[in-house]
Amino acid sequence: MLMPVRNISSSFRGGGKDLQPYRNEILRKAAHLLALIIPAGMYILPKSHLLLILGLASATGVFLDMLRARLSVVNHWIIKFFGPLMRSREKSDPEAKVVFTGATWVLISAFLLVLIFPLHLAAASFAMFLVGDGAAALVGQRFGRIFWGRGNKTLEGSVAFMGAALLVMSIVPGVKFWIGTAGALSSCLAEAMPGPLNDNLRAPLLSAAVMALLEYPF
Repeated sequence: MLMPVRNISSSFRGGGKDLQPYRNEILRKAAHLLALIIPAGMYILPKSHLLLILGLASATGVFLDMLRARLSVVNHWIIKFFGPLMRSREKSDPEAKVVFTGATWVLISAFLLVLIFPLHLAAASFAMFLVGDGAAALVGQRFGRIFWGRGNKTLEGSVAFMGAALLVMSIVPGVKFWIGTAGALSSCLAEAMPGPLNDNLRAPLLSAAVMALLEYPF
């Protein structure tokens, strides 16, 4: 259900508690674009090498997130260097519950994509999510007015996501455009709708699954 909201310049709700300056969101999404090196590597490196690299990177991210939830000095240094790239809910206090950062979820997502799916589908789904998610956040925060239900995502952001994802699918090799379109739509919906998993995980995995079912039907 779409709900118009007046006089709001961001696509995220929360009474200002979890809103960051727009420039911080730009930094976060610039980091997302830098992560495009991962799907590029999926076209170059063998699967065994990718699993090793991404497995170690994911394990490191999980370890650091667990450690910073227990040791204040680790938490302090991570926030000092990476604070502008983190949302407030990701800055866990010592002895608090473990909270994975978006970066950790991205690494886990990339690892699972490579583990489960053919590399060309893993690369396509991951690339379209990275670019689409960045477009959705920047457009949604600046121009978003119509929210999806009671969530924190906007129709305007979703339109930007879909457009950016389709652009990616028009240039990535190895995937038919109509299959890529279905993957883009499923990724867009998974990113916009609330779910039990982090959107950095559920959106690329759902997209890759949809494309795999269409490309390799039973």
